[in-house]
Amino acid sequence: MSPLMPPAIETQNFQQILSEALVRIPVYNPEYTNYQNNTDPGVTILQLFAFMVDNLNYLCNQIPDQNRIKFLNLLGIPLQAPQAASGMVTFSNGRGALQTVTLPPQLPVFAGTTGFVTTDGLAVLPVVSQLFTKSALSATAQQSAAQTYTQLYAGYQTTPTTSLQFYQTETFDAPTSAATPPAGGGAFTNLPTLNLSDNSIIDQAVWIALLTRQVDAGANAAVLNAIAGSTISLVIVPVPNATEAVAEPATPASSSSTSPLVYEIATGQLDSNNNPIYQQLSSIQNGDPLTEPTIVQLTLPAADSIGVWTLGPLEEGVGDFPPSLQDQPNIASQVVTWLRVRLPLSTDTNVQATSNPAAEFYWMDINSSLATQQIQIPVELVGTGTGEPDQSYTLVNTPVIVSTVQITINGVAWTLTDDLLAAPSEVEDADNSQVFIADSASGTITFGTGLQGARPPAGSKIFAAYYYGGGVAGNVGIGAIQSSPQLPSGFAVSNPLPTTGGTAGESLDDAESTIPLYVQNANRAVSAADFSDIVESTPGIALGRVEVLPLYQPDTGVLSPGVVTVMVIPNDPTTPQGPVPDGYFLQAVCNYLEPRRLLTTEVHVVGPDYQDLTVSVGFDIVAGQDVATVQAAIVAAISTYLSPLTGGPAGTGWPLQKSVVDRELLAQAARVNGVSDISNVLMWDVTGAAITTLAIANTQLPRLDQVQANTGDPQPLNAQGATGGTGGLTVVPVPVSPAGC
Repeated sequence: MSPLMPPAIETQNFQQILSEALVRIPVYNPEYTNYQNNTDPGVTILQLFAFMVDNLNYLCNQIPDQNRIKFLNLLGIPLQAPQAASGMVTFSNGRGALQTVTLPPQLPVFAGTTGFVTTDGLAVLPVVSQLFTKSALSATAQQSAAQTYTQLYAGYQTTPTTSLQFYQTETFDAPTSAATPPAGGGAFTNLPTLNLSDNSIIDQAVWIALLTRQVDAGANAAVLNAIAGSTISLVIVPVPNATEAVAEPATPASSSSTSPLVYEIATGQLDSNNNPIYQQLSSIQNGDPLTEPTIVQLTLPAADSIGVWTLGPLEEGVGDFPPSLQDQPNIASQVVTWLRVRLPLSTDTNVQATSNPAAEFYWMDINSSLATQQIQIPVELVGTGTGEPDQSYTLVNTPVIVSTVQITINGVAWTLTDDLLAAPSEVEDADNSQVFIADSASGTITFGTGLQGARPPAGSKIFAAYYYGGGVAGNVGIGAIQSSPQLPSGFAVSNPLPTTGGTAGESLDDAESTIPLYVQNANRAVSAADFSDIVESTPGIALGRVEVLPLYQPDTGVLSPGVVTVMVIPNDPTTPQGPVPDGYFLQAVCNYLEPRRLLTTEVHVVGPDYQDLTVSVGFDIVAGQDVATVQAAIVAAISTYLSPLTGGPAGTGWPLQKSVVDRELLAQAARVNGVSDISNVLMWDVTGAAITTLAIANTQLPRLDQVQANTGDPQPLNAQGATGGTGGLTVVPVPVSPAGC
């Protein structure tokens, strides 16, 4: 096998360097004419310098990657390590014993050879869950149902302010296609969602039916006793609808606060008015379930406080009762109890309700945990201590998750630190000096000099336990996680959503290319150019464009001292006319800017405020040209010119503060091959009003909602819309009975 050769930094040899110098003589020194004579003193000097440069090139080509990494570390520019993917995993006890089993944290699960570990321990209940919603009918279906069922449910219309709202029980199943995150952010594409914020779900609630397993069919009471008093781990994955991420002065970056959700369990009891009674469950959660994937721990009450209601055909599913399952009798017989997750109301105690909260979810399920892409190395012999200062050893597997590294020397655990120079002397403080530092990318473990940090003694055995992981291999599709060597018999694991967030990290070439920027701004965001350069290096996102607006406050629209607004646009090919950053994207940029901004700077990270525009072009065609081809070319020219990423006169995206003028669009259309004349260009804004200029200010950008080109005069494309209301009546949900005889 041939030896591995290092990459060549400079490929020119001595003769090429000399020839390049000689050919420049007639240009820069034309009076020197004897340069073709090898014995000329001037040529001899050039030969000497060519020889010296050739030697320097040779030495540079021998610099190994490890030296390049050291140079970067000396400059304070460490390589950005690969990011570990994360996602949600759900456990099921399909065939095990009828009991609640507690799984420990850091449980390994695998998607093929790609390893993940759970972040938290959880209790797996011996039940199966199913999500249901009370979905509103269309206006036509509502009218038809009212004509059919109003007389049957006339007793529920007790006052003139009561309105029967008929609904259809909808099952919300876990997605089955291997959806992947878009190029521009961390959300999912082509997945259905549960939106409690609009009128599609009439009671703004998700109903989780806890069902018996197939092996426990008919043993509802036994299952109820098995789960009573247990703690349910409910994972909620919201749609990231946040439009802004803010880093306040002297405070860490955070998302805007939103109201919590309300978690209730069915008791099987009725109040004095024969309305169902639900017991509100106290919750412990590790995040905001409306903005980020969150684990919610819910402790169930005793068995006598849990149940279901036995109802007649005209009572089931009406009002505040759980959704009707008349058309699913097999599932109805398996229901042990119901969990209800809903938006808070003003009447709820100990809950802060807000108006119009964004509450849209990809999925929620019990017996679940968050998992990150990590592979555990329980023990590894790193090496043998020499007693010398600055001892370094390299772990076998990289990239290392530094926070998990544990070092043991002669049976004594040493402590991870981020600064060996701050460590005490091994003579003055033997215990606190036993520290080390670790590098994620290279896997290097480094110890102190004795004066700053202790030295591993000569002959001592150095052992390490750690996790490693990261990279794009962790971005796996739905159902890819299927195994775990530590699950009890009868258990299974799966991921109902794709895992996301894995990145390949930064190459040496990429890191070295940032040296000029680092020298310029020292990785501190002070000027507008600094903000732009730093945001462009944010890992884990596909950034298409960044604009910095100093002193601009986007919430008020006025100039404010100490405020910086950063507008970001993802590079998302699925929405070329108006890519919008989701909440995960905005928060990633904000979190990356957080340690690099000035402490007194208030940073707002936002997406563009798109102004929708409709354009119609009328044109005359050159004889012999194909009409369809010319039409498509005009549409493409207008679309490209108005693009937020590739539009504008410079082709780098539509400029901020630049209004859209119809005559500019006319000029773009007129340049299309095959167009003999443009009869006119018409524009309309989002309200359908005809305009000749679309004003653009602050973070606004045009978004082409519709464009059409046709021969002759342009066609009118006015946008129209309609709104409606409920009239303020108190809604009584009523199920639509299934068809049957």
